[in-house]
Amino acid sequence: MGIGWTKSGQVVQGKYMNIVSHNAIGGRLEEGDYLEPWLRLHLIKKPEDPDALQVDLQTSVEMFSNGAGILGDLANGDQDNLKIFPEQAYIEARNVFTKGLTVWIGSRLYRKNDVHIADYFYFDKLVGEGVGVVYDMGKAGNLDFAILTRTGVTSFFKSDVPTGPTSSFKGAIRQTTMFNLEYKVPLGMGTSYVQGMGQFHVVPRSAIQDFQTAPAVNPPDWGAVGGLKLHLDFGGDNFNDTSIRFGNRIANGAEGGAQTYQTFGTSNIDGTYKGAYGIEFVDHFDWDIKDIVGINGYVMAHYSHGASDLEPSAGPRDPTRCSDGNPTCVNSRGDYAVGVRPTFYVTDQFHILTEATYSARKDDQNAQGTLLKLAIAPTIVPTGSSTGCAAPACAGRSSWTRPHIRFMYVFGYYNQAAQDQVMSGFLATVGPTKFAHFLGIRTEWWL
Repeated sequence: MGIGWTKSGQVVQGKYMNIVSHNAIGGRLEEGDYLEPWLRLHLIKKPEDPDALQVDLQTSVEMFSNGAGILGDLANGDQDNLKIFPEQAYIEARNVFTKGLTVWIGSRLYRKNDVHIADYFYFDKLVGEGVGVVYDMGKAGNLDFAILTRTGVTSFFKSDVPTGPTSSFKGAIRQTTMFNLEYKVPLGMGTSYVQGMGQFHVVPRSAIQDFQTAPAVNPPDWGAVGGLKLHLDFGGDNFNDTSIRFGNRIANGAEGGAQTYQTFGTSNIDGTYKGAYGIEFVDHFDWDIKDIVGINGYVMAHYSHGASDLEPSAGPRDPTRCSDGNPTCVNSRGDYAVGVRPTFYVTDQFHILTEATYSARKDDQNAQGTLLKLAIAPTIVPTGSSTGCAAPACAGRSSWTRPHIRFMYVFGYYNQAAQDQVMSGFLATVGPTKFAHFLGIRTEWWL
């Protein structure tokens, strides 16, 4: 939370300069206010033995503003800009039947891997309602299986209403069922491991097809995903994570940091996503040089393509269908971003946070937009030398010490294509500009 300014006076908190669709890829310093309180209730008394049965109810709510500060919205009566989302509520039982076996059921932010400085959960994020089992077998590895359900954002998931007795289906939304299986094998070097992941997504045949509906109306479809991740632990805060993920058909979400269930692009003439695919690559690292500087950074690339450009009964699509100025028919999108955040530890309680990122995005046949961002943020870390609070918040000279009280300046440089296509919320707010500026005083904390 905090305050921010530009020279033109528009409210810019939360209006990212970034051009990648997932807004925080490219840097999150100018993001808007948000709170995410998380509550864990022990349904039985928490045992002292970590191997004993433990049953918890976990729930969280996210509150954020699409305008100025959260409290300012309420004070000004502009509550339309305040968004409150109940995000998850699930029961989790650990050490059920045997040591290391966990069972959960409910609505969950099913995710485990993130690049914090880009606020990006990658590789295996599946958000929905479901049930799962995790079995920690120690040196033999960790097995994680889950089944989750959710709807999609493309027209594929919306039931079309033909004439006749199917009018009762108006407004019906179809549901995806997602099966996820992961196996993590420890490598014996600290917390190092290699992890394999597989997903299967399926949308069954719509009931409206029982009423002489054309085959292309709400057909069944599926998608498969495969991924591999390597985590190397170099001791202390030092690590490197490398992962790659490939998904096809309705599980082709990847562009701009999308998740696999976020089906991208247009369908074939038969209504399916045969030929669609998406690729995600992420490398994330943290490297501390003694007590002098901590360097956190990432390299990531995404590409998604909609269904095949060859439509069997219609011939090839018009190659000019997505020319500049017609973004509504985008059927492919690629992007990449490189970011590094060196944090210099001047003292335990005073750090100088710096950040440099470069990102690029290309929508179908449109020109590629690019953005260079540079930031500096002198930071007060009040708990940096404290011995009275709990880790990891009081980790001293570390990239993860919180809370931060930051005095920040962020500079952005857009190329012409990014300006012409209004590729960021910042450009949409302040208008076309080659140079972007953000000045703010903000805080970030977690418990």
